[in-house]
Amino acid sequence: MDDEAQAAQKPSVISRRRLLAVGALAGTAAALAACGNAPSSTPIADGAATSIAPQGAPSAPAASRAPGATAAAPSLPPERDTSMTAENLRRGSGGWDRMRQQAGVSAYLAAASVGPGEPLSLRAAGTGVVDVEWYRLGWYHGLGARLLKVDRKVSLVKQPAATIDKVTGLVEAHWKPVLRTTVPSGVKSGMLLAVIRSPEGHSVANVPIVLRPDPTDPRRAPILFVSAAATWQAYNAWGGLDLYSNLYRHPVAATANHRAAQVSFDRPYFLDSGAGYLRRWELQFIRWMERNGRDVEYIADLDLERNPDLANGRRLLVMAGHPEYWTRPMRARVEAAVASGTNVAFLTANEVYWQARLEDGPAGPGTRITSYKSRTADPIMPTQPDLTTCRWREPPVNDPEAPLVGQMYGGIVQRVADWIVTNHSHWLYEGTDLRDGDAISNLVGQEFDTFFPDLAQPGTVQLAHSPVHTAHRPNHDPGAYPSQPIHTSTMYTAQSGATVYAAGTFQWSWAIDGYGSRDYHGVHTPVDDRVARMTRNLFDRLGDGPLAP
Repeated sequence: MDDEAQAAQKPSVISRRRLLAVGALAGTAAALAACGNAPSSTPIADGAATSIAPQGAPSAPAASRAPGATAAAPSLPPERDTSMTAENLRRGSGGWDRMRQQAGVSAYLAAASVGPGEPLSLRAAGTGVVDVEWYRLGWYHGLGARLLKVDRKVSLVKQPAATIDKVTGLVEAHWKPVLRTTVPSGVKSGMLLAVIRSPEGHSVANVPIVLRPDPTDPRRAPILFVSAAATWQAYNAWGGLDLYSNLYRHPVAATANHRAAQVSFDRPYFLDSGAGYLRRWELQFIRWMERNGRDVEYIADLDLERNPDLANGRRLLVMAGHPEYWTRPMRARVEAAVASGTNVAFLTANEVYWQARLEDGPAGPGTRITSYKSRTADPIMPTQPDLTTCRWREPPVNDPEAPLVGQMYGGIVQRVADWIVTNHSHWLYEGTDLRDGDAISNLVGQEFDTFFPDLAQPGTVQLAHSPVHTAHRPNHDPGAYPSQPIHTSTMYTAQSGATVYAAGTFQWSWAIDGYGSRDYHGVHTPVDDRVARMTRNLFDRLGDGPLAP
């Protein structure tokens, strides 16, 4: 989000940050380190029971399932026969998202993604023993996950206090692994979640990670979902600092003690018992794709820089939620994809807003993100101005997001707004019965994008034009292009023939699946079949093709 606007609207920002914090905050670390022996691992066979609990713990009730699902949740559409259909017809597992906050238990994997066969090193702090359950998230008849394996009787240990760099505010835990393992072979690319469960059967911590596709597999799914790991980390205040806040007033020379200029994956996520923004922004969209058998594979956004070949051979790149922080190689990879004919759907807002740099750290390659959010503070500016970590749209970078996205950031939504339809005859609205001026309730929220005609690609079409109540953009903000408080949704066709669609709101995923609270400032976004149909139209036209007749 806009940092200066945030500072100017302090009460609203505090409220927004609290609203973004889904669930309780993860506990911080204790002192002193030791590493336990690797426990045994129990893979789960394909015919595993619907609900599986660790040894000695009660099984979850048969009716336990993800919020928004009913006991009579339907199977996937029979007309769509894909490997994702087959995956989600496998038996699911209930109770994976039942949390019980337990102070002093925290864990992380020090990576945004993992490839097939690569090691996973779980780093955790606490006392006693736990079981670690590894899930693949999806639809699975409404249960929302499939249990892959259980590592039993993992010994937690006390870990050292985090280090804090006084120049950049970088917080790193430097914890030793308590478990070394790998993802079982044959697991389909997707979002994984490690659930740490106490001996009593309570889930006390979560650790998300993306399982990338097998790079040696000649078959590429036409759709590639890109998870916004960089932005999750930008908002991760574990240890007291992120790219927005300094909760405990640690000395940070680079930002005059206001916030960090670097963040690291070498620490747990602060929010939602370690799940970060998974359940807030992206899980609803993941559930919709897999419920509908869409032919999709997954990467983290940082893989656009670290594993760029994984974007080759796709028809559609899709993002949902909040992909705000981008490195130059990330942006260059997406621009190259569009230039080669690959479609892109930004079902988001405030995307490609801050430039960042990805750097190596003690925990491994690409585990640090640098963003001074200031052209004067970033020491690289005099020698490499194009890599300065300021807004993409401001000097010395001067590369606004609109030519790629179609539109760009307009501001913070103070009050949730309806989506107002325009150009209803466009194929996006096919089958919805929507007409110009019709409203989709509470679809525009949190932040919004708007249309800048002088920056847009030729032929850009507006598909929504929705008045919003927005936070004031201070005049001193060098990234504040003059704009009206109007949310827009746009689509354009590049010279290559690629189509780029931008929804301009965070809350698209909230309207297509019933998981989670889906509230902002006390206003609920309902599931709407018309938004689901618009999403289907996008995937049919730009991604994996129409459903079989």
